[in-house]
Amino acid sequence: MLTGHRSLDVVDRKSMPPRVNYDHIAPSYDARYAPGAYDDMQEALRAFIMPENPERVLEVGCGTGHWLDVLRDLVPNIFGLDYSLEMLNKARAKDPHGCLLRATAELAPFRDRTFDVIFCINAIHHFERVDEFVAGARRLLRPGGSLAIFGMDPHHGGDSWCVYDFFPETRTIDLARYPSSGKIADAMLRAGFDSVECRVSGRFAASRVGQAVFDDPELQRRGCSQMALLTDVQYAAGIQRIKSAIRNAGSDEPPVFKADIAMIMQCGRV
Repeated sequence: MLTGHRSLDVVDRKSMPPRVNYDHIAPSYDARYAPGAYDDMQEALRAFIMPENPERVLEVGCGTGHWLDVLRDLVPNIFGLDYSLEMLNKARAKDPHGCLLRATAELAPFRDRTFDVIFCINAIHHFERVDEFVAGARRLLRPGGSLAIFGMDPHHGGDSWCVYDFFPETRTIDLARYPSSGKIADAMLRAGFDSVECRVSGRFAASRVGQAVFDDPELQRRGCSQMALLTDVQYAAGIQRIKSAIRNAGSDEPPVFKADIAMIMQCGRV
């Protein structure tokens, strides 16, 4: 599987294009989970894992270890991989004895046929080479294993999100960096997965009324990758648009700021 160490640092140090600096986001990242907007995602992940009855599971893009904690009572051997050192430090604080590694998604340093399940949640848009990640995951899976990718797909156009409405640059950014569901499915088929399934596994749904929108963790300057990739001028302009919407609506009928986003699961089986 690996060498004897339980914590490794394996990073491609060739020049890489700019990316979201999750070392800066790490201190406040877990605030997004407090409102319960990800409950659907938690249920979908557990519902997927339980019938698989896996012995070894790897999460790629594990961040602060939130989803690893969700599975800890279901899986005896859980591994997490992430590029951000500070996000991994948060994960290690939750589970000092966990098997956590620093590496890029395309260079997971494991032996072939190590895992029963590999999954990622809200992370694939950060992977530089989706085809290489999917092909590498196929190599790491045991016969009968599966790769599950959970996340939003801004390409299908059926979602609503106040972030896109008031910070229009974020939609353009997301369309450029998120692989479409079709692209992910094609990558799985090219990698040799025997079957590929795509379905809506739940929804990210939340709403805040009037001034309460400013308490939204994902609306903060570095609350999510969409905000972190904006310039200061773009971010300030979006905040002003929100303030104007609240002011123009008046106190009798304050505006409601909503998120209603399909969380899509794509699963390839070996």
